[in-house]
Amino acid sequence: MTKCDEFSRGWPTLLAAMFGSAVGISGLLAYNLGLFVKDLTGAIGLSRTHFGTSVLLATFGMAMMMPIVGWLVDRLSGRTAAAGSAVLLSLTFVAMGTMMHSVPVFLALVALLGVLGSATTPVSFTRAVTTWFEEARGLALALIMTGIGVSSVSVPRITAAVIETWGWQSGFLLLAAISALSIPVTLWLLRSRDEQGSKAPARVTNARFTAIRRRGLFWLQATAFATMALTFFGMMVHLVPMLRDQGLTSRAAAGYVSLLGGSIICSRVLVGWLADMVHAPWLAMASCASGGLACAAMASGYPSCLPFVSIAVGVAVGAETDLLGYLTARYFGLQVYGRVYAWQYGLFIVAAGSSPAWVGFVRDRTGSYSAGLLISAGLSLVAMFIFFLLPPYRETRSQQAEPEPT
Repeated sequence: MTKCDEFSRGWPTLLAAMFGSAVGISGLLAYNLGLFVKDLTGAIGLSRTHFGTSVLLATFGMAMMMPIVGWLVDRLSGRTAAAGSAVLLSLTFVAMGTMMHSVPVFLALVALLGVLGSATTPVSFTRAVTTWFEEARGLALALIMTGIGVSSVSVPRITAAVIETWGWQSGFLLLAAISALSIPVTLWLLRSRDEQGSKAPARVTNARFTAIRRRGLFWLQATAFATMALTFFGMMVHLVPMLRDQGLTSRAAAGYVSLLGGSIICSRVLVGWLADMVHAPWLAMASCASGGLACAAMASGYPSCLPFVSIAVGVAVGAETDLLGYLTARYFGLQVYGRVYAWQYGLFIVAAGSSPAWVGFVRDRTGSYSAGLLISAGLSLVAMFIFFLLPPYRETRSQQAEPEPT
């Protein structure tokens, strides 16, 4: 089957996955929660420390739920898991708009967002998409992630306008409505190609997953992507404070953030397209190299390198989640893809959530971002080496889609 054939048959599932990921917790929480901080500071006494803690609680809530989400995706379906989680995510946003009266309630509800909305992450959607795409799998997975990128650009603008016009409570109700939009789309369009076939008995899939989890390759891949996340997510989050420390105005810093965001979206499509033709760990190594050079250049303090820094960090961040799903399918097959990807993704988001914390700690202890930038440059070399150790993968034609674990 050609790439065009795969898109002609699998586009409804791909469209549903793009939209579901865009309006799931990955697209709505991190990019919109900060819009409420100023209003909630006056309304309930929310501090910046409380805000940072809430994001950490949501991140660890998602990570804690990933093994359960993976099991649900494998044993039920991504459609069932995603639609059910979208209902709970929407109801939690409603609670935030109607029941928020104190900081402890805020912290509890944001943590609940991470737990109940965990199945609206790409874990639920990529499983279905990988069954439709083999030749164009890398590009298809990349397009799912671009949905999150488009959401990060568009939804905050709408949410900010609603907050300014009708208040912060209405902003949360808007997010509830947006997240609920995915429910009919997911139920109607998200279909796995093998959905009508019989599933393997639970004891068979459980044994298979246990065998995969014991393989060194499973942990090698997890370590590679976790190191990559630990290296570059903190750089992305702290980009504006770094630029302000170098004397840039808020408007100038925002311009570089926009450049970074555009780079993330474009790199996801480019890396996904290339993954169908080039050994994917090589692409990860190239992304790490560009990000590492960007960190070293940023530490030098030369203003002329700032466009390169924004683009290169965006390339590194954009490549991560695309290649994680792609390599999971290539190395471990599709029979227990949900559980394997969920475990890998859970470790990935824990590392990503921890990255801004260590960067901020080093900044506070040293008085500048230079040491953190140099550490990140060194960590990029570590990540490159781990990706170099990943072996060749089998071509996942239909007769090879489920290689036996060794």
